[in-house]
Amino acid sequence: MAADGHVESHKLLTEDKIKSALESDRGTEAELLSWTIKDFTKKGDNYACFVTSVEVQYRLGGKERTTSYVAKLNPCRTNEALNEMMGKIFYREGTVFTKVIPAMNEILTQKGCPPIAAAKCFFCSLEKGAETLLLEDLRPRGFKMWDRRRGIDVAHARLVLQEIGRLHAASLLLEADLPDKNILHTYDLYDFFMSSESTKKMFGAMVVGQLDATARILEKFPKYERVCQWLEKIKHTSMDTFLEMLDPANYKPPFFVLNHGDCWNNNLLFRYDESGSPVQVMLVDLQVVRKVSPALDLNYFFYSSFNGPERRQNLEEFFKVYHDAFSYVMITGGFEQPFTLDQLRDEFRNKMLFGCISGMMLIPIVLSEDEDVPDFDVKSDAEMEEYVQERHKVLLKMSQREDGLLKPRLFDMLDEMIEFGIIS
Repeated sequence: MAADGHVESHKLLTEDKIKSALESDRGTEAELLSWTIKDFTKKGDNYACFVTSVEVQYRLGGKERTTSYVAKLNPCRTNEALNEMMGKIFYREGTVFTKVIPAMNEILTQKGCPPIAAAKCFFCSLEKGAETLLLEDLRPRGFKMWDRRRGIDVAHARLVLQEIGRLHAASLLLEADLPDKNILHTYDLYDFFMSSESTKKMFGAMVVGQLDATARILEKFPKYERVCQWLEKIKHTSMDTFLEMLDPANYKPPFFVLNHGDCWNNNLLFRYDESGSPVQVMLVDLQVVRKVSPALDLNYFFYSSFNGPERRQNLEEFFKVYHDAFSYVMITGGFEQPFTLDQLRDEFRNKMLFGCISGMMLIPIVLSEDEDVPDFDVKSDAEMEEYVQERHKVLLKMSQREDGLLKPRLFDMLDEMIEFGIIS
C-alpha cells in the first residue's frame, strides 16, 4: 500500500486509524470498504512532519462513496533530538486541533462570528514514535498552496492578516472563559519544542551557519560591511535571543496572545473565485502555536513571505487590516480593544529583531528549488559541520542564480533593519 520512500511513515497508517477518522467524519454508520495512500506533496512543502493523503471508499445509507484525508505522520527520522522534538510538536498540534480551536469556535459561534479557518481533525494519536493526525482534506473545496517562491501579494495578505487577527483575539475570548484564565495551563502548552538542550544545540548550530552564510553573500557588497560586522557580533547569541523572544514568561497584556507561530506562505492555503482572486484562507500547520506578542506572528509573516516593495508600500494598510479584524472579534465578544493601532505599530518595531533572524533563516528556504531544500536529519557534530558547509554552498549558489530572487529579498529586509536601528 505504501509508495517508494517514506515507507516507515506510511506504516503508521493503519485500518483502525482510518476507520476511526471515517466514523468521526461521517458517523458510526459509515462502513469502511478500502483505503489507499496517495502521496501529493513535493520536497520543500513540509519540513517537520511527513504529509500524505488517504483516499477512502466507504458505504453509507446503502450507497458506496469516497472521501479523502490529509495525514500528518511522524517522519521516523534517525536524529534523536529531532525525534524528541517531534513528540512535542505533535502534542501541541493535536491539542490545538482537537481542543483549542474547537473551544474558540464554540465561543465565536455564540458571539455571531465566523469560526477560525482551520481544517477539522478527525483522528489524533500521540503514541510516541507513531504520532498520527488525520485531517480534513481541503483540496476538494478548492484550497491550494500559493507558490512559495513568489512573494505574497496584497490581496492574499489581507486574508491572512484578517485571520491571524481573529485567531489572536479569539484566544483572549477563550482565555477569559476558562476557569483558571490561563490558556497555557488549561491545555498544557508550556513545553516548547526547543526546550531540550540537544534540540537547542542542533538548531543553534543551524542558526549560526545560516547567519555565516548570509554574511558571505553580503561581504561582496561594501554597503553591507556593517551588517557583516553585526552578524559576526550576534551570531553566537542569536539562538538565545530567539528563544528569549519565544518565552511566554517575558510577555504580559496587552501584547500576550496565542500565536500561530509558523505563519509563512507554506502554511497557508487559499481558495479562489472564478476570476482567480483569493477569497478565503485556511491556516495549516499549527505545530508551534505559542502565547507571546502578536508582533511575533506579524514579523515572522512579513519577513518570510513578502518581497520588499509589497511589504514597505503596504505596511500601514496591513497593520490596519490586522487591527480591524482583531478589534471586531474583541468588541463583538464584549471586550475592549486592548491596544491602539499606534501601540501595535510600536510593538511590531520593538520585535523586528525576531523578524530579522526569522527572515535570514526562512528566506533561503522559501526561495529554494528542489535541489536546495535542506535535510534536517543530522545525527552528529561532524554531520552538523558538513550540513553547515553544504548550506553555505547552497546559499551562495542561490545568490548567483539568474532568477535574482534571493539577494533582493535579503537586501530589502536588511535595509529596513538598518533604517529602524535594529542593525547598528
